Amino acid sequence: MAIDWDADVLGAVMSVFGEGDRSVPASLPTYTPKGGRAFQLADAVYDEQYTRVIQEGEGSEVSTTGPVIGVREAVFRAAGQPQPQQGDRVFVPSKDQLYLVQDVQPDSHGHVLLILIEARA
Repeated sequence: MAIDWDADVLGAVMSVFGEGDRSVPASLPTYTPKGGRAFQLADAVYDEQYTRVIQEGEGSEVSTTGPVIGVREAVFRAAGQPQPQQGDRVFVPSKDQLYLVQDVQPDSHGHVLLILIEARA
């Protein structure tokens, strides 16, 4: 029996740890694709201090810490939106901060980690 990662795992976990409150739409992150219309990201999990290790070559590594938001690919399909791309924007109300998507990292199970950078005015 195959696992429906989105329904059986991601949806359940992200609804518990997701940013904002579904009953208060303004508390949910807002996603705006380049050239597209904005929509709410229900169940998106924001992490301000995500640490990742980047291979620099010749065996050296660099560790960086910064903001990310984890989302379900199904949220984009349900909103009739294309999958996330570099340069899209995410507003996180709990931080009152607008971010640009710097990198998109899908995991092949329906989850996408968006590496964020603060948007400059």
